[in-house]
Amino acid sequence: MMPLLDDDVVVSSLEEFASLPDWLAAGMLPDRVESALRREVPELADGRLTLLSCTPQRLRAKGNEWLARYRLEVAEPGGAPREVVLVGNLRPPSTGGPEPDHAQRRGPLSSPEFGEPGWSCWLPDLRLELRVQVADEALPSLPSLVEPAAAGRLLQRVLREAGYGDAVVEDCTPDVVRYKPGSRCTVVTSVRYADSRASRGLPDPVVVKTHQGDKGSTAWEAMRALWETPLAQGTAVRLAEPLAYLPDERILVQGPIPGDKTLKELAREAISDGGTREVGRLRDALAQTAGALAALHSCGAVYGRTATFEEEVDEVEEVVGRLAQSVPALRPAAGPLLARMRECAKELPADPVVCAHHDFRPAQVLLDGGAVGFIDFDGSCMAEPALDLGRFRAKLRDIGISVLAATGQPLTGEPLARNLGLLDDLCEGFLAAYQEQAKVSRERVLLWETCDLVTAMLHAWTKVRLARIGPRLTVLIHQLRTVRF
Repeated sequence: MMPLLDDDVVVSSLEEFASLPDWLAAGMLPDRVESALRREVPELADGRLTLLSCTPQRLRAKGNEWLARYRLEVAEPGGAPREVVLVGNLRPPSTGGPEPDHAQRRGPLSSPEFGEPGWSCWLPDLRLELRVQVADEALPSLPSLVEPAAAGRLLQRVLREAGYGDAVVEDCTPDVVRYKPGSRCTVVTSVRYADSRASRGLPDPVVVKTHQGDKGSTAWEAMRALWETPLAQGTAVRLAEPLAYLPDERILVQGPIPGDKTLKELAREAISDGGTREVGRLRDALAQTAGALAALHSCGAVYGRTATFEEEVDEVEEVVGRLAQSVPALRPAAGPLLARMRECAKELPADPVVCAHHDFRPAQVLLDGGAVGFIDFDGSCMAEPALDLGRFRAKLRDIGISVLAATGQPLTGEPLARNLGLLDDLCEGFLAAYQEQAKVSRERVLLWETCDLVTAMLHAWTKVRLARIGPRLTVLIHQLRTVRF
């Protein structure tokens, strides 16, 4: 029995990932951004406007760029606060590319006043080019989903075409429950039908999503295929009824799933509490989730592409390459681990493919008394079952270590050992519960889990999640030093 990835070179090389360079971290530090804006924007410098707050919402690697987004609250003297959203690019010092034409200019680059369409600015100390965002260009359908009258017309048409011919939407109340600018938005819309007696059996609320790209189409294909299996009865697992996909608008419409909390929320509560009762509730929910996942995998649905571990490692390597354009030392730091994972994959045959969720995490599991429901099928594919199991276990570990990090305790000593021991136990219980219902290669689960822990650590870099880098690296190193075949 040999450790999975215990080579000292593999572990020691990862130290390069322990902290972000200052030029990158600064873009997500509100005080640094606020100071730069007050210094460079004339209206803020001379008091015509007061900067009340600055919330960094995104600084993310995309291609060879670092895309930034900030939500500001400003006010004129004696005036009411108003919101301004700034977006733009952070230019790394090591890219070697040409400086912007205005690199030697400070402050605003254009004539409109601050906050007006067309305004832009260069903050040299942070190497940030910023401009005012008027609308989310990547999600053009979003305004019609949050405006009640437009949303009501859309839902009535969709419901009638989906087989609810008597549906008359009198009014509705859209509620944005999840929004990632430039990527996706989920709107849960409460519906009031014209005839309360006829409305029985009509979906309420209705969940409406819009995505950048083709993820909505992917989810629609998978949801329809699953709805044609016995899973639609909701005995083993509850799934949302697919109602419509509008390709031109990139809008996905689905029915509701009952649930008062997610498994992620329960996991946070139980791990934070640490008591026998709460942890016991979590173990029960994990076992139930494992059984529901086994039912999904064995339902016989076929859809989408087929994902492989080799492709997954290729994607990880691509992320490393992207980061290395800005921080060259990261490529050799990740090299030994990526090479070792490829070696292990060749030695371990994959299980037959099944219909997979692909993005299966505790946040995608809704709990409702004794029932569980699965949501968010926008990454769905065919894959070996170890993908879903490994990804779920990796995210459970991430949730658990984040709970400890949030207490402010150092990630060392007895608190860390106790936390990691509990997570090991919970992950093993989840896998054992699945294996009671369906076959899966334990070794392949561990391999996918390790790969996903690497991805999570890299995403702490690509999304500049300052508080998550240390915890995620800690969990990854624990995995490398303890997991055995």
